[in-house]
Amino acid sequence: MFNDLRKLSFMEIYFRLISLLFWPIYWYKWIVITIQNYNDILFTIYLVLDVIFIVLLFIRYIMKKVSSKRYFLFALSTAVTYLVSLYSFMIYPTNILLLYLKMGMCVFLMIVSWKLIKKEYNDIGVVGILSGLLILLLTYFY
Repeated sequence: MFNDLRKLSFMEIYFRLISLLFWPIYWYKWIVITIQNYNDILFTIYLVLDVIFIVLLFIRYIMKKVSSKRYFLFALSTAVTYLVSLYSFMIYPTNILLLYLKMGMCVFLMIVSWKLIKKEYNDIGVVGILSGLLILLLTYFY
């Protein structure tokens, strides 16, 4: 297991951290939190981590060209979708424009993920499709 982790790059581990951090925060807001101050603190922490990831992703893509364009779009759209979803869920849950933006980002994430699966045969796109569907489903039931 640890040998597999050593093969992954820093950005891949950071991307997984951002992705895994999103779901407990979303669940925590849905089930536990009723105080807006806690929402603000959790969102600010996630915002800082996600913006750092996005900046590092752009720097890595421009400087090194390590990943493919589709994988870059997948990672970027995942990070932005998670950020917009948390913002519209935790900070402004009644804003209709943010609702449309969140739905559009989920659809865009699913399209980019589908293309990643079909064109590059990268199965990480399944995570994007399932994430987009789950966020849309949770949005509908909220």
